[in-house]
Amino acid sequence: MKKVNFTQVQDSFDNFINSIDQEQIVIEKEGKAIATLINYEEWQRLKQLEIELIEEDEEDFDTVEEVIAEYNQIHGTEFTVENLKND
Repeated sequence: MKKVNFTQVQDSFDNFINSIDQEQIVIEKEGKAIATLINYEEWQRLKQLEIELIEEDEEDFDTVEEVIAEYNQIHGTEFTVENLKND
C-alpha cells in the first residue's frame, strides 16, 4: 500500500489512477489518512463481501420470541412478550 500526500494527488491524479491496478493508495492530508484509491473490481469485491456479511448477520438474528423461549428453557420461567410488556 502506497501513502501519498493530498497535494501529490492533485498534481498528478492521472498517474495515481493508472497505478491503482498494482496497489492501493492511501491519501493523507496533514499526516492523516483521508481517503483510499482502489480499483473498481476491488471495490466491487469489498461491497459484495459487505453485503454477504450483512445478510449473514440478519440470518443469525433471533426474534424476541425466540430469545424469551430460550431464556424460559434455561431458567424454567414462563415469560411471554405480552407479560413483559405489561410489567
